[in-house]
Amino acid sequence: MEHLLPTALHEAENYGSDCQVVVLDNCSTKDDVAWVRRKFSLVKILVAPRNEYLFSYNEYAKQSTAHILVFLNNDLKLCENFLLPLLRHFEQEDVFSVSATSRNWSDTKFTFGPMHLKEHHGDYYWNPDYERQVVCHTLFCSGGFMAVDRIKFLEIGGFNNLYYPAYSEDVDLCFRSWRKGWRCIYEPRSIVLHREHGSWDSIAGSQASRLMLRGKLLFSWSTLPRCANPIEEYFYLLYKSFSKFLSGERWYPETIFKTWLEWRKVYRIYEALKIDREELNRINNSIALPIG
Repeated sequence: MEHLLPTALHEAENYGSDCQVVVLDNCSTKDDVAWVRRKFSLVKILVAPRNEYLFSYNEYAKQSTAHILVFLNNDLKLCENFLLPLLRHFEQEDVFSVSATSRNWSDTKFTFGPMHLKEHHGDYYWNPDYERQVVCHTLFCSGGFMAVDRIKFLEIGGFNNLYYPAYSEDVDLCFRSWRKGWRCIYEPRSIVLHREHGSWDSIAGSQASRLMLRGKLLFSWSTLPRCANPIEEYFYLLYKSFSKFLSGERWYPETIFKTWLEWRKVYRIYEALKIDREELNRINNSIALPIG
């Protein structure tokens, strides 16, 4: 926070309009609130009734009157001229969200890029294209450094608690916006320095990997079409799990099994919400379109 807040206040002042810096405190156990009030008197502080991680933004969005909300993790430092490139895209009415890019803490390489949905034997995945640092459409914007249209955010229900406590909630959010015909944009001129996992000190190593795999599976199962040949999909998942197990990553098949048990409790809620191939192709084609 000692790095984020000075840069956030600087960017808010440079923006030259009604731009307020708000700290949403998720029931911190340290003396964070008092420290912020003592060091940064211009910052507004809201204390969430309980720690819901990124999902606390849902309630905050209901209380806010701002047109655009910029979500920022506490393990960031904003680079000069972060805000203006990010917000200018919202002049277009069909824009839902805009993602900044990130570089490592020592500012030597990019650690984020635009995303595209890919599939292999029914296994869906996405990876950042670090080399493509141009303004373009993206599958999703990072929940750690993104701007959203608040009204649209509320209209589609905010972050889905299916993904609590973390990972793939931003993928799901942005994909629902693409289904509405809104756009998600990647803006590499807005840069943050990111101390990765700095806000997740208690979730590291294989635990973070477990959560990432869980989130990917839940998003795939709840939203995306099944493989044309389900047997092919099952055998590929079995093959991948067995390979991971043999390589020492025993957490991988264990996470798949536990996620499947979790999914069986809620799958009926999502049966009618899954998209078909035609809609998926339409969305992927829209993401691939250049920004004119």
